[in-house]
Amino acid sequence: MAFCLTGKYADQFIEKLRSGEIDPAKLTNMTSVERRNFFSFLGKGNDSQVNALFESKLLLKNQQQGMITWAKQLAGMKPDIKRDILSKVYKMTEVLNPANKKAFLEDLAAHRLGVTVTVEEANKIAQLAKTIADKKEAMSKGGDRLAYGRAVVAFGNYINGLKDSAKKIPIREQLKNPLKFVSDIGGLSRSLKASMDNSALFRQGWKTLMTNPGIWLKNAIKSFADIGKTIGGKATLDEVRADILSRPNYGRMKKAKLAVATIEEEFPSGIPEKIPVIGRFYKATQDAYTGFLYKQRADIFDKYMEIADKSGIDIDDRIQLESIGKLVNSLTGRGNLGVIEPAANIVNNVFFSPRLLKSHIDVLTAHILDKKVSSFAKKQAAINLIKIISGTSAVLVIANAALPGSVEKDPRSADFGKIKVGNTRFDVSGGMAGIVTLAFRQITNSTKSSTTGLVSELGTGKFGSSTRQSVIFDFFQNKLAPLPAALNNYLKAEDFTGKKPTAVSTLKDLFVPIVATNYQEIKDDPESADMLLTMIAEGLGISTNTYSANANWEDSTGVELQQFRKVIGDVRFKKANEDFNKRFNSWFKLNQTNPKYKALSDEDKQKVITKKKNEIKAAIFKQYNFKYKAPKTKSLPNL
Repeated sequence: MAFCLTGKYADQFIEKLRSGEIDPAKLTNMTSVERRNFFSFLGKGNDSQVNALFESKLLLKNQQQGMITWAKQLAGMKPDIKRDILSKVYKMTEVLNPANKKAFLEDLAAHRLGVTVTVEEANKIAQLAKTIADKKEAMSKGGDRLAYGRAVVAFGNYINGLKDSAKKIPIREQLKNPLKFVSDIGGLSRSLKASMDNSALFRQGWKTLMTNPGIWLKNAIKSFADIGKTIGGKATLDEVRADILSRPNYGRMKKAKLAVATIEEEFPSGIPEKIPVIGRFYKATQDAYTGFLYKQRADIFDKYMEIADKSGIDIDDRIQLESIGKLVNSLTGRGNLGVIEPAANIVNNVFFSPRLLKSHIDVLTAHILDKKVSSFAKKQAAINLIKIISGTSAVLVIANAALPGSVEKDPRSADFGKIKVGNTRFDVSGGMAGIVTLAFRQITNSTKSSTTGLVSELGTGKFGSSTRQSVIFDFFQNKLAPLPAALNNYLKAEDFTGKKPTAVSTLKDLFVPIVATNYQEIKDDPESADMLLTMIAEGLGISTNTYSANANWEDSTGVELQQFRKVIGDVRFKKANEDFNKRFNSWFKLNQTNPKYKALSDEDKQKVITKKKNEIKAAIFKQYNFKYKAPKTKSLPNL
């Protein structure tokens, strides 16, 4: 039987309702106990009955609003399905009991999440959705913008957690899919190699440093604070997302396909986060890296929205938005792979940073190759290119003035766009110089050695000479991701240093961070740049390479050197090799500035170098009292 107030209690209730003493809005904000006490004037028993009835209606309203918000907010749901779900919500006339609630929410989850949910999870989803609606309404009235953003992030994290749990595959099952397993290992390797630094600042950030220095500086400083906060256990990336999601331009960012909610290609795996102790530092560098790029993109996008609006551009036009999105994404190291974009994850397992490479091409060509980019975006891209070229050139000019001879001006050399200190090269182009060098080698059909400075023509047909095709092949070979690179080394039976790969060296190449492997390069070369300077540069994204023209006799298969090694022993052989390199490098440094040497043609320079190497080798053989004995040739049998 339905509950109903009678007599004086009904009259008192109506009177207080008319006078405003019973205010539904105030009752909503009270606790259950406070409401029951308020209704005490209705008499014992009636107070709890009225309160229970009120709470049932309040819960119904909250359930309806929460589910409506959820259904409306989620993208990707077909319109007819969304209409069907919303109609069910609007028809609710009573609070859902556990059975009905589960059936309803399972229907919604099956269409959107692809997973089933428990009653408790359904309640949590409804509560989080209701919080979003409340915070959004408060923000529209001047409330805290970040509070709304945090509510959206909390909702997304919870939903993603449900989806991840449902899709979690036991390791035993994963092993049954070898391709997936290999892909996961490749992702783990890439993630570890790119970790333990703050390299986004100058690698992906170099272009924005030249074009938007104020935005770059603000976010660079913030990235270091984020590292400390993440190590301390704070969810810094959630705060970055909350800020972006609550910006007035966020809707336009989504339409522009701005990369502010993506997994960065350098960190495709989350497995390293689970490693004790190290995982915390890994996550700190990963979140700082990702957060920096997200903030750069959002800030620069907001800036271009303002410029476009003042220029009379329709900032809600789809083509304009997508064009500006491509402009900003490329400027911050995330180019679009075009027709192969759907296979981006596969490409990312083959090459280290394909989107970064594509972003360099887009920026260097000012998007002229893309017919879908608007004239406004192309104009801004051209302005950016001028700023990048002039800014980078200024850095190189200053470096060459401070350290004469440290900058290579010939774009055919691998040292172009870099500052050379000793045997260490510092790339101050964000990685773009390599593309310029590849282009000039193709255009001029020639290449310049970064160790001897000699220019060689391509495609001469001479033994060991390079061709246009081999130059392109070498360029992309150097861009291989760790796992394909390790396989390539195994097939060639040598790594990039010319040494035969071992199990230990392969594991190091696969899983040791780049900043650590570069430390070993510097440590092993007495002619390298200052250790601290080099490590700081590498850690901030200024790529460093340390190498020289030193001959490695241990890798030589020549009969003469192998005989020399056998006669004097491995220890003395290694010392003799070091002595050879020391003598030749000393001679070469002196002669590089010798006017007579500089006046020679490249062909004659090569002859002089070869002659000097033979003289030094002969002197060392004499020093060790070694005389080469040519092996006796076996006569062929008569047939």
